[in-house]
Amino acid sequence: MFKTKMKIKFLLLLFCIVTVSAINAQNLAVKGFRLLENDLTANTHGTSKSDQNGETAALIKIVTPESGFNFDGGSLGIVESQQKVGEIWVYVPARAQKITISHKQFGVLRDYYYKLAIEAGRTYELLLDLGMGRFSTITSSIPNSAIYVDDDSCGVSPVYNRYLIYGKHIIRAVNEKFEGEEAITIVKDSIKDNTLLYNIEMKDMSHLYGKVNVSVNGNADIYFNGKKRASGRWNTELREGNYVLETRKVDCESVKTPFNVNAGTVNNIEANMPIPHTGYLRLYTRPRLVSVYNGNELLNVKDQISLPVGSYQLSFKKSGYTTKDKEYKINYNGLTADTVTLERISYLKKFAFYFGGGYTLSNLSGASGILGCVLYNVDLQLSYTFGMNKSKNVNWYNETDNSFYSRTQYSLNALSLKFGYQINASSHFALTPQVGYSSQSLACSTTLGNGKLGDGASCGCVTAGLKLLLVPFQHLYIFAAPEFDVAMSQDENFKSISSSSGFTAGGFVCNAGILINF
Repeated sequence: MFKTKMKIKFLLLLFCIVTVSAINAQNLAVKGFRLLENDLTANTHGTSKSDQNGETAALIKIVTPESGFNFDGGSLGIVESQQKVGEIWVYVPARAQKITISHKQFGVLRDYYYKLAIEAGRTYELLLDLGMGRFSTITSSIPNSAIYVDDDSCGVSPVYNRYLIYGKHIIRAVNEKFEGEEAITIVKDSIKDNTLLYNIEMKDMSHLYGKVNVSVNGNADIYFNGKKRASGRWNTELREGNYVLETRKVDCESVKTPFNVNAGTVNNIEANMPIPHTGYLRLYTRPRLVSVYNGNELLNVKDQISLPVGSYQLSFKKSGYTTKDKEYKINYNGLTADTVTLERISYLKKFAFYFGGGYTLSNLSGASGILGCVLYNVDLQLSYTFGMNKSKNVNWYNETDNSFYSRTQYSLNALSLKFGYQINASSHFALTPQVGYSSQSLACSTTLGNGKLGDGASCGCVTAGLKLLLVPFQHLYIFAAPEFDVAMSQDENFKSISSSSGFTAGGFVCNAGILINF
């Protein structure tokens, strides 16, 4: 008896399953099949398909709000199927006769025979009813108005074959400031083969609109209802109510701004700026305490800093060091690290050309012009001293009768060539030991009488000294060069004149002045 009850329960369960399947199968039905005369989708490059024989396939656009269907074309088969928004594209071979449509929830529509001949490269439409609602066509009193069903966009009017499930719906039409709305109820009835028709009457709603002026700093893009409206500033009119706009910019986090529109007034909205994406910069400098500039902005780089994404040309500056410019790219959430070493400014150069002038202190002082160069710290210097101080008077007498002939004074001119080696004691101070040769000559000026006796008398000296260089800033030397001259040769006039006027050949000399170097 127990086994008999089990058999009865099993048979009841099997009957329920078969019954439910049969009910579901009855849900699927074709409510319309037609040729779309002006639709070239099946025969257009990019959307056309070929069957296994190389012939252009026909396309059946199956209108249904659901997905997950399987299709069987019998012996000719199915070329391909593609899920689209609100419909499924099924490519079938030319001369196809029938199609079977199945779904795990809605059951099977078996062997539906096409009402029209299927031709290659033509497009057809099949309305597939799921048994859950009705196909509806929606029009509006103003053509090409945006149509919304339960706030879901359906395109612009007229909207054909919109599948609406049983129950209540709100249909709304909008065209600029004209609007219309209708509440409908889709019910089950015995007449299911007819498409429902709804026409939305529209009215002018200008009195419910207000002017809206939106502005955002940084010339950011302004998006409203998912579309870009403008950059930086957007002027429009909106119906009264609450809205949200979005601002976007490259390398920035988009930001939303809620706002309220009041009818009949001007609504000025200052939108929030997009938040820049940032990365991190960590810099080490040698020496420390280097000033780092981004343009004219001084950056605090003692610690890791956060910067907006982008490229930066930074300048590294410190007194006494050569300025260095470097470019850095900051990536989103990335870390850029670098060590920057500055070179000391070379006030004292291993290679330089210089010229200048000074004053020479000696028995007969004068002004000096100097020209020289430095190669690998080897210093070669040429100078000319123009005598400015005069010697004591020298009286000249005739040899025959010892009568007075003339009274003269003398200045000392000198052409010197010196060789030395520059020793850099610091970045601003150097010592240059020098040796050289100085060719000296006397220039005569007559104070009483006639003639220039002794003019051009000469003396040759070997020199040894030390040039001291102080460099307060680049390209400028202040120098002092004490030296001692030893007379190696002198003519008789030079000996006579030097002994008579109280100066000596050679001796201590000091030259000081300013040099310009390159």
